[in-house]
Amino acid sequence: MKLLNWKYILIAIVMLAVGFFAGRWNTDTVESIKYVKGDTIHDSIEVPEPYEVKTPANPVLPTKPDTVTLEGGKEYITLKVDTAKIIAEYVAEVSYNIPIFNNDTLGVLTADLKVQYNKLKKFSYDLTPVKKVVTVERKRVLTPFVEASYSSFNYVGIGGGIYINDVGISAKYVTDFVKKGFEVGLHYKF
Repeated sequence: MKLLNWKYILIAIVMLAVGFFAGRWNTDTVESIKYVKGDTIHDSIEVPEPYEVKTPANPVLPTKPDTVTLEGGKEYITLKVDTAKIIAEYVAEVSYNIPIFNNDTLGVLTADLKVQYNKLKKFSYDLTPVKKVVTVERKRVLTPFVEASYSSFNYVGIGGGIYINDVGISAKYVTDFVKKGFEVGLHYKF
């Protein structure tokens, strides 16, 4: 009697081990990565005083042609500094909209700048971040099933089978209570 109990215990342990490893083999891990657009952030930054101002040794100034006529009728064309253009550029408010980056993994960052009187007046930005979302899904490789059927020819069937991914095989015992037989089937999920 003791030997019989050890056989059942050993069979149960083997069955548990087989079930454990079959369950591990039975699943595939599918990982998908998506980038989801986040909320746009609008902000302005207080413009600080410049930390360094340099004057070039040979500045490039806007010039305009000036014709000089001498007594002999000889003309010379010279370039003189266009003071009006310098003042117009100094007074003008110049706006910039600079795209810093625009890609699928970081998002979109644009900067708005305004310059007037040779000074930066405004610095603001719009940031639309993108969040990385990783989805891990476990998909069963083996899917068992059972089936029961009745046909109009008075046949009754009972059986089962297994799907491996999308393809399945089945076996069924069929009887009309006089004749008995087996049926084998091939299935495809779509």
